[in-house]
Amino acid sequence: MFHHIDKLKHEPPVETQVRIERGCPRLFLNGCEIFPLFAWSWGLEQSASLFREAGVQVLHPILGLNSIWSSPEVYDWTSFDQLFDRLLEEHPSALFLPRLLLDAPEWWKRLNRDELVECAIPVDTETKARYHTARINPEGGWYWGLPLEAPSLASEKWIHDMEKILIGLLKHVEQSPLRSRVIGFQIGSGIYGEWHYFLAEFLPDRNRAVERKIGAVPDASERIQTRFGLLRDPQYEKQVIEFYERFHNEVIADAILHFAKLIKHETKGSLLCGTFYGYQLENVWVQEGGHLAPEKILSSPDIDFLASPYSYQSTNIESEPAWKHDILDGAGNWLGRARGIAGDGGYRVLLESVKRHRKLFFVEIDPSTYLQPDPETNPDPNLADYEWNLAPIGGEGWNTVEGSLNILTRDLGQMLVCGNGGWLMDFGPLLSIKRSWYDDHRIVELLRRFVDLGRQRMAWNLTSTAQIAAVYDAKSLFVTSHWKAEEPFDKGMDCTDFFTQWFLDGQSRALHRIGAPVDFLYRFDLSGNDSSKYRLMLMANLFYLTEDYINKLISMLKNSGATVVWFYAPGFVSPDRLNLANMEKLTGFKFDIIDQPGPMMIDCQIADAGIDLNFGVNSMRYPRFAVKDVAVSSFGRWVDNGKIAFAKKAMDGWTSVYLGAAPIPVEILRWLAREAGTYLWSSEADIIYASADAAMIVATSDGERTLRLPKSMQDVDSGVSDSVHRLTMKFGQVKIFLVES
Repeated sequence: MFHHIDKLKHEPPVETQVRIERGCPRLFLNGCEIFPLFAWSWGLEQSASLFREAGVQVLHPILGLNSIWSSPEVYDWTSFDQLFDRLLEEHPSALFLPRLLLDAPEWWKRLNRDELVECAIPVDTETKARYHTARINPEGGWYWGLPLEAPSLASEKWIHDMEKILIGLLKHVEQSPLRSRVIGFQIGSGIYGEWHYFLAEFLPDRNRAVERKIGAVPDASERIQTRFGLLRDPQYEKQVIEFYERFHNEVIADAILHFAKLIKHETKGSLLCGTFYGYQLENVWVQEGGHLAPEKILSSPDIDFLASPYSYQSTNIESEPAWKHDILDGAGNWLGRARGIAGDGGYRVLLESVKRHRKLFFVEIDPSTYLQPDPETNPDPNLADYEWNLAPIGGEGWNTVEGSLNILTRDLGQMLVCGNGGWLMDFGPLLSIKRSWYDDHRIVELLRRFVDLGRQRMAWNLTSTAQIAAVYDAKSLFVTSHWKAEEPFDKGMDCTDFFTQWFLDGQSRALHRIGAPVDFLYRFDLSGNDSSKYRLMLMANLFYLTEDYINKLISMLKNSGATVVWFYAPGFVSPDRLNLANMEKLTGFKFDIIDQPGPMMIDCQIADAGIDLNFGVNSMRYPRFAVKDVAVSSFGRWVDNGKIAFAKKAMDGWTSVYLGAAPIPVEILRWLAREAGTYLWSSEADIIYASADAAMIVATSDGERTLRLPKSMQDVDSGVSDSVHRLTMKFGQVKIFLVES
């Protein structure tokens, strides 16, 4: 019946694993390393031959378990087998890593009304018009849209029923010739399968299953309001803080790990299992939206890989369309852009932490290309709403040949030199062009070039060489102001809280332009060796700390010679109260608390660096903090009261820097790096991604620059080898440098 599947019946079962070798997690298939570049398309059957021609062997079909589940305990795998058979016809050597969406069919929802998500805020009529199943992909039968009704992730009934169908699918694959080609599974649920809780914007989940699992669910006002401005006070809001911590750990993370453990058990550990998770940089509906239990997920032996699209952060400039992605702070400083030419393509996960936990990271590479008509210049009243969003998803320059090739080179180059994997995400066949975004010989040749480089990568040392670390804390988002408190949202800030917008996402745009590689990691992954490895550490949101952890940090930093930049309120929130003494102990500064709202804007003057500018955000917020020590070096003051908000102080063998606001523009970041003794690779504020044997530069301005590498590397375009490269580059141009073999 399935001719191309039947051809595989004499092939032995596949075994896959992730192993740490030569500085990073690597993917092994039957004991041999493979380059982890995969591919998906809305029309995967149509596009499979293109991927075959480009040398991409692993396909990533998306399968909706809802589509083969016609009634209780009745499963029909025929449509899945038909899909795999047709893919093998187009790409006979293909391997598969399917994404399994644990979606319940409509009949299940009708029969199990008590198992559905319940929200603290009613769903309004306007929302009902856009919350619906927009499309069902005929390849895999999965829902693409925003359902108004969905199972609670705490529902034991949903978990039990999903266990049965998942075990059925795993046994079907094991007993099929496909066992030689299916290398693992990605599990997904929630909004778009990314474990964002269903109906997150209406404050889920008040289903009784949640209350049975973690206790009482606070009402909407308790969740949205905070007692002390930008911060929660544990003395009065401990129930809300503990609810969020348990919600993320015991409802969302436990659901993920339950199914991951099942897959590992049923496959006897021979296949990969992974999921979308870890969106620390750019997470929507953050307190409800998932991704705030990273330590639990990263520590699990049942998770081999994490995945995420790279940043979509859209512009906050009122006069610009969202797809231009430029971000300005409140003083007009250009922080950078996530997408398009000269964008950073920044990862939403903290890559160094993922690698330290021996997990492989897959970036979802989804920019549109020049083959896609621009709806702005070719308006068509019949275009579907989603085309207006997906057509320009590549960012500025996507609609030109040069721009598209630069964007793809940056995306593929970043995964190449940083030691992670990725998959191509092709929406072209869904849209008006009705063909792949990659259906052009120039793009196929570019993909083939990176597949060839990927084979060479197997010999490279991909250990991090960064001397700068950006350090984050997921738990601190349990004690900061709620994302919904920002309504009505400013442009580019939809469904985003204040700290995510400015201290995490906006700040990361400037960090990527510092002109040197930066490691991004969670605070729980800091070790004693890091205080000597990193010359500059930026502690972005370490607000919620125990006294024991504060003592550990102080001990780690002693005599390290490192410079540590503390943002806003480090250690100020203890588990039981607001604690200024802990903040002062950690940073070495004495502070006054300013409890009247004022602009989060600092007047910065650093005479010897020629820096004289304002930075921060104009919105009126409290609390703020002012350094009251006399014996400090002051570099900036609050614009409204002249009190010190940016200062430096020598500590016990290390340097402490306090910054009351964010984001810091790149001029100040580069000055801090030089003061800390950090090696800046580019003479300009460029984007640098690198490891021990590979590096990439993305120019964020036109003109000449000097790139100083730690050792001699070869420019893959010119063939010139040196440790110092004098380059003339255009805005957005990308160059890759590799150790000579």
